[in-house]
Amino acid sequence: MCRAKIAKRTHDRPRQVGYAWRCCAIAFIQCLASDGTHAQTLSDTVQLHPFEVSAQRLEQFAAGTTVQRLDSATLERYRLADLGTALAGETAVFVKSYGLGSLATTSFRGGSANHTAILWNGFNIGSPMNGQIDLSLLPMAAVGEVSLQHGGTSALWGSGALGGAIHLSAPPRFGRGLLVHVGAGFGSYGDLRQQARVEVSGTYGNTNITLFQADARNDFHYRIGDGARSERREQINAGFQQQGLIAEQHFRLRARQQLSARVWLQRTGRHVPPTRVQPTSTAHQADGTLRATAEWSRTGHHTDLAVRGAFFDERLDWTAADDDPVVVSRSRSAIIEAEARLRLSALHALDIGLNNTYAQATTDGYPHRPEQDRAALFAAYRYQGSGGRTTGSVSARQELLDGAWMPFTASAGMEHAVRPWLKLKGQGARVYRVPTFNELYWQPGGDPDLLSESGFSGDAGLELKLERGPFQVRSTGTIFSRSIKNWIIWLPGPAYWSPHNVLQVWSRGLGTDSELACRTGRSTWKLGLLTDHVVSTNQRPTGINDASVDKQLIYVPMYSGHARIVWEQRNMTVRFTAAYTGYRYTSSDNRQFLEPYWIWDVHASYRLQMKARWSTVLFVSANNLFNADYEIMLNRPMPMCNYQAGVSLQFTKPVKTKDRT
Repeated sequence: MCRAKIAKRTHDRPRQVGYAWRCCAIAFIQCLASDGTHAQTLSDTVQLHPFEVSAQRLEQFAAGTTVQRLDSATLERYRLADLGTALAGETAVFVKSYGLGSLATTSFRGGSANHTAILWNGFNIGSPMNGQIDLSLLPMAAVGEVSLQHGGTSALWGSGALGGAIHLSAPPRFGRGLLVHVGAGFGSYGDLRQQARVEVSGTYGNTNITLFQADARNDFHYRIGDGARSERREQINAGFQQQGLIAEQHFRLRARQQLSARVWLQRTGRHVPPTRVQPTSTAHQADGTLRATAEWSRTGHHTDLAVRGAFFDERLDWTAADDDPVVVSRSRSAIIEAEARLRLSALHALDIGLNNTYAQATTDGYPHRPEQDRAALFAAYRYQGSGGRTTGSVSARQELLDGAWMPFTASAGMEHAVRPWLKLKGQGARVYRVPTFNELYWQPGGDPDLLSESGFSGDAGLELKLERGPFQVRSTGTIFSRSIKNWIIWLPGPAYWSPHNVLQVWSRGLGTDSELACRTGRSTWKLGLLTDHVVSTNQRPTGINDASVDKQLIYVPMYSGHARIVWEQRNMTVRFTAAYTGYRYTSSDNRQFLEPYWIWDVHASYRLQMKARWSTVLFVSANNLFNADYEIMLNRPMPMCNYQAGVSLQFTKPVKTKDRT
């Protein structure tokens, strides 16, 4: 059993290891490129679908895992919101939000925020400093597709994917012509949001530019105290501003090759409001982001190749008070990956690849500028039964971090269609997470000798789809179990907090997602129910008098769920939702907790078709209809009843695609 510690930095060995792996990647591509097609002279131009290896790894080599995709209607409904708002409203993922415009992170199946891998077009965009990303800084206007992969996926995506992975992608679409989409919305507490997107898509090229902007005062009212002694207070110092640009360029090179480049620029400034127990706050922070990626892919008769690279530059300027100096935290990451997918036969496929990730960070809390060089070799195999009823996959990954071997990870899954309307699935995996820069080097408190978190996870479930006359039924149910040892937790000491490998956490539970649809005349009714039951407990005491054993982890609701009623008629849609969040304990002995709450929302939209090329969508939403007074995080108030309204306008001009022979 591997218990490798993080290697001491030598300043030369990591660079040698990274150089060696990059050389291997070049040799790897040169060897695989000879799939028997490059020596042939093509007399015909063959129209092929765009090739995207990152999507293929999710679609083809993750048999047995539960994958939830947000449909186009859902994406349109949240187009002016952020990713945290969309996940909280549409999925079972618990979003730990500190308030409007404030920090929002995920809790996947009882895990912590750094147990979720968030990937943008195949690249993990989590911060190397704290291993997570603020969901409120990810606007929905920046993504084209959102998929949630539940369960341990470290073998496919690397360190951190213990609880699940969130895939953000925008695959290019050629031959669509001109598309212009603009939208604007306004709401309570000075909320104003705008976005514009222009896409020019031809047979051999695709250009896509998206601009987005948002700002709000967030000066909502909340109450302090209970009963007659309660006091009405206004949230202060809570405003934010955000601007961003995403530019994408895609080219088809000949018939079998594609070249893509993407740039994501974003700047966010926000104030940090006081908690319920603080009289005031003047803290504020500024976040700056640069994300750039490039990818070349080639589709062969038996082998598909891809080489991709990325550079991420994240900066956070923190000011605790107006007169205090600015604390600057900055991290940079460079990623290069080579991947090949081999179609061995009609029933068998193999995916192999190399990945090298280099990261460095600077902040006043580090005694030096830490660096991290992580190299990985991964492989996945897929079997597709001749009748299409059975699909199986096996994947494995071995990583080398600064000269030290990390825990070997692997996964295996299978899906089998018992009937055309019933599918059984299951998956098991070994997972791990390496400590972050903050856990290793933060002073005071960081421990360079921390061990990697590692463990096992498993899923089993069923998927049902039925259609009888005007009725359609869809339902999925999944049970899961995950055991993680060397779980890192920050504990108080005589003078400061420090991280320790002291917890052994067992998470288990059941999740369901069901929908009944009925078409009556021109109307369609949909009833949906999503439930989540999670028990996540510590199995090992942290000290002599530790009372956390067999107790639920803090901020992990044991019960949560969503119910919805949707009515659709032609271009009109009305949607009622009710979300329940159960008790969340705020102390490890479970003696202190936050009360459960219900949130009721309503959303209505109307699509107006204007001639053949123009369309307009009007929408209005009312949130927290019954003025629930609730907290997601302790002493962080949330808004009472509030509204949003907006309009979007779309223009399309298709082009005629010429068939070439």
